[in-house]
Amino acid sequence: MVDTRASVEAVFCFDENGICKEMMYTEFEAILDGVVGLNEFAGDTIKSAFIVINGALQVESCVLFTIGFDRQGFASKSWNLPLRHLAETAGAGPNLGAGPIRLSCKSQCSVAWHHADMWDPDMSPASNTFIRIRDTAKANKLCIPKSSNAPGPAPQSMLTGAQQSNWGVAAAPPQPAADLYGSFASDVSLPQGDLTGAAPQRRVPPSLPPQGHPQATLAPTLDLMGAGGDDFGLMDSQLQALESEHRGKIASLLKAQRLHIKTLQTEMQQNVAALKLDYGKRLQHAEIEVARLKSQHESLHSQNMALREQNEAQRKQLDALKKASSIESKQAEANKNEKLDELKVQYQNMLEERVTEETAKLKEDIELRNMELMYRHEVAKQLREELCDLRKDKLRLVNDGGDKFLERLEGLGVSFIAFHPGAGHISIPLASMPEYMDDPITYAADKCLVSIEHYKVWLGHYERPTCKQSLTKDKNCDCKVSRIDVPSQFVIGDSDRCDKHKAHNGAGNIVSFGAVNK
Repeated sequence: MVDTRASVEAVFCFDENGICKEMMYTEFEAILDGVVGLNEFAGDTIKSAFIVINGALQVESCVLFTIGFDRQGFASKSWNLPLRHLAETAGAGPNLGAGPIRLSCKSQCSVAWHHADMWDPDMSPASNTFIRIRDTAKANKLCIPKSSNAPGPAPQSMLTGAQQSNWGVAAAPPQPAADLYGSFASDVSLPQGDLTGAAPQRRVPPSLPPQGHPQATLAPTLDLMGAGGDDFGLMDSQLQALESEHRGKIASLLKAQRLHIKTLQTEMQQNVAALKLDYGKRLQHAEIEVARLKSQHESLHSQNMALREQNEAQRKQLDALKKASSIESKQAEANKNEKLDELKVQYQNMLEERVTEETAKLKEDIELRNMELMYRHEVAKQLREELCDLRKDKLRLVNDGGDKFLERLEGLGVSFIAFHPGAGHISIPLASMPEYMDDPITYAADKCLVSIEHYKVWLGHYERPTCKQSLTKDKNCDCKVSRIDVPSQFVIGDSDRCDKHKAHNGAGNIVSFGAVNK
């Protein structure tokens, strides 16, 4: 049994190279209270681990969490994870010397709304998180006193399943066969009967599992007959013990693999949700830019058409003038040749006057346009100056207004928390309060890593989980469907459809990730 009175609580901080800082939990509480800061973590979000160590320097519990620090190195005031509660309600983890530890991480969290502030362990052989925690606890740089009642190594029946699970932690060396069957060999006695050569009656062992079954690997250990035919078969109790031990190993392996798969699934879902959100924002910016270019193109096209119409009118007017001059010249030539020069002069003068008049009109129009443009520039300048003045007045009113009171409340440790479906209780920093007040739904959608349209559709499904398949113009299916509590896992057109109207009916879990990519 573990002596809980000798257990010590500590906090380990991680960086890219492993554990970079160790502290007792009392020191960590001082950091949370703002008594001291950590300048080396200023402006960063750090991966940390809450560890419970017994008197034999063995890890009993582990909670993997993240914590953010501001630019001055002080811990975020909105951080409020119940580390001790998470450690007490955690699930089983790997064996680090004292039996399976209590492990709470992102994929194995007993409090669902806290999983966003937690992280999953690295179980690769090169940088295994559990091995680093175990070795750091053994190094005892925190000078943890060893208890006189410190427990010894955990019994083999308690450690076998944890050692064989795929947590990436090196298993204990296998027990020699002499130790495993020593107690049995000492109790074996030759069978009673004729010793003159008659073979004793052989005891039939229990039926073995079929070939390929996980327990089939026990078959070599169940047959202890010698080459000469002497039968030293195992007793029923020992066979049951070996079978129970083997089943425990398989159960531990399956549990560890399920946790590892769930960790990979959670990471993939977060990456997909972030990519979808980034793609939606880029698409929105591209649509705005296309609309602006289209409007600019239409404006230039209208100006070009206006200039063409003006050019066509002037060309027609010039053609009319040419026709008139030609008629006048013919009449003058028919009447008298003497008036030809006079008519030519008159026509030239008239043409020059008209050209001068049209030129003057065009210049006057240009000057009017220039004056109008200058006036617009003046008006725009005045509006910009008024806008600057209004902004200055707004800043003055904000600095002299209620924000001072809110800053005082924030300095006293008061947090602003709002509840939104899917996001849970959200702690809102004072700097983000204007953004939240402008559009709370968009703020909640960003916290859930989905777009605002996706969040609104999910919210309707969350409030009324029915099939949205349209049967007629004014009627839907309205059959009850399973409610999806996480917005990022909700797939439009699939999660809000009953089994009858799903696009891929019968595909089951195989298409669950494909639907997310859509």
